[in-house]
Amino acid sequence: MTALSVASGLAWAGPKLAGPYQGDTYGQVDLHMEGERLVGLSAGSGGGCKFAPATEVLSGEFQGNVLVATVQLCLEGPPPDCVGVRPFTALAVYNPNSLVLSAHFRLPPKCHSPGLKDSVLTLRGVRGAEPVEREEEAPAEADESEAAAAPMKEAAVARPQPLGTQPVELGQNLLANSKWDMARARFEAALAEDNKDIDALVGMAASNLGSGNAVRAVEYLERIRPVPPSRPDVYAWQAYAADQQGFKGRVAPLLRRALELNWAPESPKPWEAVLVRALASDIEQVQKTVKNRKRAPGRESAGAGSASP
Repeated sequence: MTALSVASGLAWAGPKLAGPYQGDTYGQVDLHMEGERLVGLSAGSGGGCKFAPATEVLSGEFQGNVLVATVQLCLEGPPPDCVGVRPFTALAVYNPNSLVLSAHFRLPPKCHSPGLKDSVLTLRGVRGAEPVEREEEAPAEADESEAAAAPMKEAAVARPQPLGTQPVELGQNLLANSKWDMARARFEAALAEDNKDIDALVGMAASNLGSGNAVRAVEYLERIRPVPPSRPDVYAWQAYAADQQGFKGRVAPLLRRALELNWAPESPKPWEAVLVRALASDIEQVQKTVKNRKRAPGRESAGAGSASP
């Protein structure tokens, strides 16, 4: 009997912020934590969008020092796309040294937001703003090379990262932690850059399967045509989609194709763990069939003595 080892999702620790943060053009936002979720409420202190006090204008979860955020932005420009307040997703980078949270946004064509400066939101911690949990300080005696590199590292962290610079990797990390909706936003950003990105298409399928929408998942998987021989995982996800839809007769052939192309369920990617758990018994049965097929020619030759081509 084949033993399937399932890799667990990676735990991502992030800063826990609290207190007032001031935006150059956005106004003051008061941050606090609700469990692992960061929430920002407008202080009603002006800003380009003039949000009313206590309006929730920001929310998200940290992956390291990157906040996968939803931010409310007011838009100006030609209607209908550039009118009113809308939520936008973004990757906001937090610098724990300067207490700066910054994000770059993609607005609809011809739109601009008076709450942003050059499409960038920058929130700076003011007096009373600090992480709820501080990391342990580095030893006083540090290597000179590390000390020299520190300002460069700080600058790299502080620089806003445009939406779409690393969405696939973040999306896969979110998949591994069952954050289906947040992962989907990352893969959508990747597909906006390249609508044939196989990793993003598989990610969209996986996130839809995670939230129980197998029909939508199949739509993304069908866009991967032809399936490259180097991507046997596509057939595995097709099998999972068929299983969710109740098409059991399709599961084994698809798994067989994946295994014949060397898909390895014994050591799945972190975001494949949910698939392997769901199809564990099917995978074991198909693995036995594949192994028997590979051994069959040898047994036949041995039994026949001399086999004709």
